[in-house]
Amino acid sequence: MSLFRIGFLIGLLAVPACGTSGSGGIGAVSCGIGSTPTIGTLQPGVVKIAITGTATDPLDPEAWMYRYAERLAAELHLRPEWVVVPFDKSWELAGKDVVDLVATNLASFADRVSPGGTFSAPFLYEQRALRIRASDRDRYRTIGDFVGKRVGAVTGMAAHRDLLKRAPEGVQVVAAATFPELYAQFDNGGLDAIAQAEYFMLDGRIIPSYGPEMVLIDHHDLQEGQREESVFVVRDKSEGLLDAVNAFVKRTPFPLHMPPSS
Repeated sequence: MSLFRIGFLIGLLAVPACGTSGSGGIGAVSCGIGSTPTIGTLQPGVVKIAITGTATDPLDPEAWMYRYAERLAAELHLRPEWVVVPFDKSWELAGKDVVDLVATNLASFADRVSPGGTFSAPFLYEQRALRIRASDRDRYRTIGDFVGKRVGAVTGMAAHRDLLKRAPEGVQVVAAATFPELYAQFDNGGLDAIAQAEYFMLDGRIIPSYGPEMVLIDHHDLQEGQREESVFVVRDKSEGLLDAVNAFVKRTPFPLHMPPSS
């Protein structure tokens, strides 16, 4: 055997194995080109992730978030432990050591910064809009057309704060804890519109989020001229996780079901 081959084999044996290592909250090592550093999590080998649900409809933003977070955990070689939570105040959970990661599709507003948690790099952006029935497209154009009508939003979301700020007197603002609850009211005729959003990939392409039975109206920025970007919240004590999340976001366009830009 040549000296070159002997040296090569010794080098291979010297490479540490991939897998779970350490203790005291140290998670798994994700191996690959360039060697990924060890990530510390609340529980060894596990990443606890706050989500609002596990929807599967490809038009549902909740499903996009669930699949994206699932792929993130897989690429970090960590087992995901899902913690289903209401959206409102979910951004506080990482800093309170409830989860390692908050994946509730929240925008990076200054008043959502909380001790012990840090925003990741953004993975999509949104524009405020009202969702109405397609059959009502000739009746409504803006929020001002809903005086005497009921418009709903999920408590604590950007759409809710936008609705409270923009709705003129006479518009009945209805708050729900979850999107399923909100859409159940809409489907039953209890709401005339839903305040939600149009969703965009970072390259500017619209992410389809509704079928032909619905149309969006009254598109606008929450803060005029500012892009409303969605992020993860990462627990500061989960050592190495923020860098790993940002690297994942950089290489993995959101959402997973959309084809890469040409």
